[in-house]
Amino acid sequence: FGVATLGGHLYVANTDALVRFPYTAGQLALTAAPERVVELPAGGYNNHWTRNLVAHPDGRRLYVSVGSATNVDEEGIDARDPRRAAVLEVDPAARSARVFATGLRNPVGMGWEPETGALWAAVNERDGLGDDLPPDYVTRVRDGAFYGWPYAYWGPHEDPRHAGRRPDLVRRAVAPDFATGAHTATLDLLFP
Repeated sequence: FGVATLGGHLYVANTDALVRFPYTAGQLALTAAPERVVELPAGGYNNHWTRNLVAHPDGRRLYVSVGSATNVDEEGIDARDPRRAAVLEVDPAARSARVFATGLRNPVGMGWEPETGALWAAVNERDGLGDDLPPDYVTRVRDGAFYGWPYAYWGPHEDPRHAGRRPDLVRRAVAPDFATGAHTATLDLLFP
């Protein structure tokens, strides 16, 4: 789903791993075998299989979106892996990744806002709270921020299916920047 070029490589975000191929601009075929850069979580029943990928403008890092494996993790599947419902920052030189931001149920489209340099994402929210809640959204993705999923939505609005479980995270939940409407399944964003 996600493809990016960086430092003489073509990176591909597969469901279970970020891989790369040697690549030169204009090359029409990939002849080398893929090299696994970092593993990505792939299990679960819902999975949100897509992995978006964007290179940082500094040319040293990549960002990979990983959706939840469930709707609101009532099963406890996502809680076992902090890389789920998150944006990961990858250092391809070190072949390592860290969690950049969490609580993003299914972050799909990502892009860099050209004036501020902020990373933004389009996020698909949870189901089961009605036709009008919660809204899908686009938002700045801040390093270390928690955006609420699965305990809260749109800032500190507690999901009743997790009532009282994590009041600390509900209080900490960052409200997104722009709503796109409930169940719109917004997939991408673009800065002109």
